[in-house]
Amino acid sequence: MREYIIILADGELELIPEEIVTERCVLNSARARSKDPKKMLLDASHHHPAFGKLPDGERRGRPDIVHLSLLLCLDSDVNAARKLKVFVHTRNDDVIAVNPETRLPPNYIRFVGLIEQLFEQHVVPSRENALLELRQNVPLEMLVNALKADEVIVLGPEGEDAPLEDVVSSCGGERIVLIFGGFSKGTFSSDMKKLNPRRVSVGKRVMKAWTVASKALRALEVVESSGAAGAGTKKAEKKASKRSSAARPARKKKAA
Repeated sequence: MREYIIILADGELELIPEEIVTERCVLNSARARSKDPKKMLLDASHHHPAFGKLPDGERRGRPDIVHLSLLLCLDSDVNAARKLKVFVHTRNDDVIAVNPETRLPPNYIRFVGLIEQLFEQHVVPSRENALLELRQNVPLEMLVNALKADEVIVLGPEGEDAPLEDVVSSCGGERIVLIFGGFSKGTFSSDMKKLNPRRVSVGKRVMKAWTVASKALRALEVVESSGAAGAGTKKAEKKASKRSSAARPARKKKAA
């Protein structure tokens, strides 16, 4: 059965960095929440005054991108059909594995609390019922290799201009990985060349991550509803069968 894997890559999801943990805006936020500042998520909405001290400060602190993208993925038809797995890969090479049965809180404040709990415990709500699981020091290349992907598709404005549903339909194999960025500005910080992906554009303009997610999910749903999934695999099998038949010696006719 065809399985799709979505990876939100280089996501700007992290705890407060050590460089700004004593900044006033961070301490005020921690005091208001009665929380240790080192255990809070970096959030541009609250901590932006301190971002001048951070490398790539113009793009960091965006848990909202992960929140909205995950809500779309988990509520999609392809996830309801149990044909989707979702992973979040962060700028610090933290990886969050998302159980397809997870029901994320739509409320952003509750989502932030949940992810902060995940960073502290590495699994929520429990080992016996792991809906979200965090693993550290996992570069994107290592994650993709561990997933044993048959095809890797990276979505971005620099990719080929082709309908994504056609690209997915033509893929061979059963495990198709789709990757798009979890950041608001710039490009991937991970080295995409190591993945040897097929790059595909879902639009000529630069789009929000959740817009890319919605287009990717729509393409997968079109492929599944049309029954075109695995067309590339079937073609490959037919070619292999023909080559095998041609290689077999012809049977000798029996004498009359």
